[in-house]
Order: sequence, then C-alpha cells, then structure tokens
Amino acid sequence: MTAAVSTPARAGWRQGWILVFSGFLPVMAILALAPTLPTLMAHFGEVPYASVMVPLLVTAPSAGIALFAPAAGVIADRFGRRRLMLGGMVLYGVGGLIPLFIDNFWAVVAGRVVIGLGEAGLLTAVNTLLADYYEEKERHRWLALQGVVGSLLGSLTIAGSGFLAAQGWQWPFLVYAVSIPIFLGSLMYLFEPAPRQPAVVRQSAPAAAAPFPYLVAAAVCGVTVLLSTLYYVQVINFSLLLRELGIVDPKAIGLRTALPSLGVPLGAILFILTVRFGARMQILLVFGGFAIGLCGIGLAPDYRVALGFAFIQQVASGIIVPALISWAQGRFDFEHRGRGMGWWSSSFFVAQFLSPAVVNLVRVQVGSLQAAFLVFGLVAAAGAVAVLVLHLKMPMPRRPRSA
Repeated sequence: MTAAVSTPARAGWRQGWILVFSGFLPVMAILALAPTLPTLMAHFGEVPYASVMVPLLVTAPSAGIALFAPAAGVIADRFGRRRLMLGGMVLYGVGGLIPLFIDNFWAVVAGRVVIGLGEAGLLTAVNTLLADYYEEKERHRWLALQGVVGSLLGSLTIAGSGFLAAQGWQWPFLVYAVSIPIFLGSLMYLFEPAPRQPAVVRQSAPAAAAPFPYLVAAAVCGVTVLLSTLYYVQVINFSLLLRELGIVDPKAIGLRTALPSLGVPLGAILFILTVRFGARMQILLVFGGFAIGLCGIGLAPDYRVALGFAFIQQVASGIIVPALISWAQGRFDFEHRGRGMGWWSSSFFVAQFLSPAVVNLVRVQVGSLQAAFLVFGLVAAAGAVAVLVLHLKMPMPRRPRSA
C-alpha cells in the first residue's frame, strides 16, 4: 500500500487579511496615544519630570521593538512563526488594556513595555509569514495593500483616539481591544509554514544548515537605518517647520501637517507599478523622492511650496516600507528569515529614536530646521547616486523561486 503524501497548506485571502491588520498594530500603538498627549500630561502632571516621562509612554513600544525584535527572530526560526505571532498578540492586548483597570503611571509604563515585547514578536512574525506564505508577486500585492489600509486605519485611529480622550485619559487605551478579534482569527486560520522547495529537494537527505548571512544582514540593516532616519525627518518635524515658516495656529498646523499624508496611498500603488523593476530600483526611487521632497522643503520660500514638496516626500514614504520589507524578505532563505526580519524590524524602529536627535544636531549646526531639511535632502540625493552607481556596476541577481 502506498503511503499518502501530505500536501502543504496554502495561504489564501484569510491569512493575507489577518497579516495586513496585524501589521498595523505596532503603528497603532503610537498613533493611538500621540493625539492624547495633552490629556495624559494633565492626568500625570504630578509625576516627577512629567514633561520628559509622559511622552515616553508614546514611544516606549518602539524601544521594545528595537531591543527585542532580533530575539523574536531567533524564536521564529527555532520554535515557529505561528507561536511567536500568537504570543506577541497576547502580550500586545494585555499590555495595551492594563490602563483601563489600573490608574497608576508606573503600571501604564509597565504595560507599554509589555506592548513593546508583543510588537517585537508581531512585526517579526508578520513580515516573515508574508514571505513564507506567498510567492513574490502575490506577496507584493499584500504589501501594497498593507500600505493603503495602514494609511486609512492611521487616520481613523488618530480621529478615534482624540474622541476617546475627550471621555477620559484611560479611554484611548480601549483601541487595543482590536487585538482580540485579530488574535482569534490568527488562532483559527494561521498555520505553521513549510519551506517551498521542489519535491526532489524534499526527498533528498537534509543538508547541513547554512550559516546566518551576517554580511547580508549588515547591509539590510544599514540601508534600513539610513532610509528610515530620513523617513522620520518629515514625519516628526514638519509641524515644527510650519511654525518656523509662520503658521502658529495649532489647528492650522494640524490640518496642513495631515495634507501631505494623502501621498502615502499613492506611494503604495506606485510600489505595485514598479515591482517589475526590482527592489533596488524601488529603493533608488525612494532615495530620489526623499531628495526632491526634503531639498524642496529646505528651499521653500513659504509654507505653500513646502506643502507641495512634502506631498512628494510622502509619496516616497508610501513606497519605503513595502519596498524595504520586500527587499529584506528576498535576502534571507527560509531557515534564517525570522532572524533576518527581526533585525530588519529593529533597524527600522531604532530610527524613531535616532532621527529626532540627529535632526536636532544638524539644526544646531546649520542654524534652522528648514536648513536641516535641505541637508538631509542632500544626503538622500547622495544615497540615490550611490544606489544608481551600484546598479550600473552590479546588476541585481535573480533569486531562485524555491528560496
């Protein structure tokens, strides 16, 4: 009697949508509290050094990703992506909902640290599973969809958290309950992937595991830190630049800061349209968009011109995340992909802390924030030239489909 041959499970639309929404949860951890900072400052005003400590509540989860994502990648490769995903989701929900039950600043801080641990696992597992579940073309579609959906959900999260903050300081933390249905969906539909390899390879004796490609990881991390640091220049500092250009009304600053973000979904669509040119050319496009946007803002005579160039910057911002993820996913084989994506996640989020400090350092040296934008635009232009020269001298090799 011939033994039955098991057919590996195939991912479909259910798994794709779960990963799309799960990938937004780390972003939501910051967006949900950013508009409520004045409310939190008012409630925890008696905390020592409140002006420094309370804002850390917003960014603490990002520190968790930067510190713990490499370890999460090791867990993904050794113990499974699905387990890491489910464990990260539990930590995320528990840490996020703690303030609904405990009115204590340090309990909230502890909850934010727990969220960071959960996010490190979530982000690593999501990006790894996307590459494990789907072939390159289909994966690109899900990455682009993640960018479009993420920008829409981001606007809804900011608006919703502002409304909830009006009800009380604890209410914005209610948005973390969205992790519960996503956890249940993950429990039901996600499965542990297997390497996509030809049958002849699977039937042969297992070969010795290849060593982790440290040089490849260093290149991925270096490019990611540089591009994400440039990415956060506009995201974090544009409202301050508008004040430098003469806009002083907080409502006007808020509206004009939001307008350029309309370019993000356009960038996600542009990512799909340029997939056939390869990840290296997409990264060149991001460097070029950042160069035009940041230099234009740095030379703008008034805020209207600055808004136009900020829109170009945001189009490039819509390309950067899916392009970097796609590029990083393609650099690591199955047995090292979790570890590789863990290092990528850490690199991207460490830039949240690097960018403000670096921008302030440059601002002090050149005399104004607008001049600092110009400096970073020139850095982006140099990056574009470097990628172009590399592409002309060393055409990008095609990776085998079975990787």
